[in-house]
Amino acid sequence: MMLVWRISNPANRLLAGIAPWWVLIETVGRRTGKRRRTPLARGPCDGDTTWLISVHGRHASWVTNIDDSPTVRLRVKRRWRTGTASVVRYDPEIIRRFHRYARFGPAIVGIDPALIRIDLLP
Repeated sequence: MMLVWRISNPANRLLAGIAPWWVLIETVGRRTGKRRRTPLARGPCDGDTTWLISVHGRHASWVTNIDDSPTVRLRVKRRWRTGTASVVRYDPEIIRRFHRYARFGPAIVGIDPALIRIDLLP
């Protein structure tokens, strides 16, 4: 499964942040300190709060990067915004608001998903 992501992510990065159903999150690598960009399915937005889901749970590299350094950048609709991310308790009410594509991912992977809250700066 990881091979599929390594092949498809470079192409997906080009569309993420432009296509309405994807975003691009930029984290700082916990060991290298380099910026890492990951395309993700877009979650619901409540004003300056955006929700994301990690289908690989807390094992995903971008989630462990957030644990180490919560300041992130998020590209939505061709615009970069800075914010603070946190891994929060799984909430079925919030998950129901995600598009079916994002909700279906954890079922395929078979790992408990992680719910990420990003509070964007105005």
